[in-house]
Amino acid sequence: MSSPAAPMIALGVVSYANNWYNTGNATDVKPLLFSGVAAVLLSGIGAIPGAEPVATLLGWTAFIGFLLAPVQKPSPAENLLKITGGAKK
Repeated sequence: MSSPAAPMIALGVVSYANNWYNTGNATDVKPLLFSGVAAVLLSGIGAIPGAEPVATLLGWTAFIGFLLAPVQKPSPAENLLKITGGAKK
C-alpha cells in the first residue's frame, strides 16, 4: 500500500505540469508547495493508529477528482485529450 503522501506528490506534479502547460510560467511553484503541505497533513492523519488506509484513500480520491474536475481550466484530462488528438470538436 502506498503512503498517504504519494497521491499528494502525484497531484502536485500533475498540477504543476498542467499549470505550466496552460500558462507557460515554469516559475509558478504554488501547486508544488500546496501539495507538499497537503502531503504533510495527510501523513499526520495517517500516523493515527488505523487511519493510514483512510488518509491514503482520501489522497487518491483528491488526485482522481483533480484529474477530472476543472479546478484548473482546462483540466489535466482535457489537456491530455487535446495533446493526443482525442478531443475532436
